[in-house]
Amino acid sequence: MRRSPTLLLATAVLGVLTLAGCATTSDKPVGSAPDTDQHSGPPPVDPFKDLPQGTPVAFKDLKAGMCSNHRGDVQSDQTVGTVDCGTPHFFEVVSQVTLPGDAAAPFPGDRGVMDRMRTACEPKLAPMIGSRRGELISLYLAPMNKKSWEAGNRLGHCGIAYAVPRSGTLAESGGQG
Repeated sequence: MRRSPTLLLATAVLGVLTLAGCATTSDKPVGSAPDTDQHSGPPPVDPFKDLPQGTPVAFKDLKAGMCSNHRGDVQSDQTVGTVDCGTPHFFEVVSQVTLPGDAAAPFPGDRGVMDRMRTACEPKLAPMIGSRRGELISLYLAPMNKKSWEAGNRLGHCGIAYAVPRSGTLAESGGQG
C-alpha cells in the first residue's frame, strides 16, 4: 500500500509553548497522591476549539494570503480547510517556496527539511514577526518525507500562527496587524 508523505508542521522554538500550552512541574515524586489543599482553576480553554474548519483546499494549491484553523498533520494528497481571513483564524500562509537544490540530492532528514524551510522562509517571516515572537509564531508547512523528497517534491509554505485567534492578515498589514 502506497502512503502519501506526511505534512510536517514546525514552529519556531520560542513559540512552541504558546501553541502547546504550558506544562506544570512538581517536586512531588511521580505516582504520589495529588495535593488536596490546592484548588485548581477551571481547565484551560482552547481558544481555537470552536472555530470553523472552512473550505477544503489541496496542499499544493495553498497560496499566500490564505488563512486556516487547521491544526495537526495531514497527508500531502489531502486538503487543508481554509477560512476567510476576515474571520478569526489560527494561521495564515505568507508565501509559497520551492526549496532549491539538485533534484538528485539525498533526503536530508526531517530536521534537514525543516532547516531548509527555515532558511527559505525566514527572510519573509522575520520582518513580520520581529519582536513579537510568542504572539506571532513562524510556521513551516512541508509535506516532504523521504519518499516525497526522492520523488522531487520541494514545495513548502511559510506561515504565521497566532497564540489567540485573530481576524485580518498580517501580510496585508505589512506586519503591523
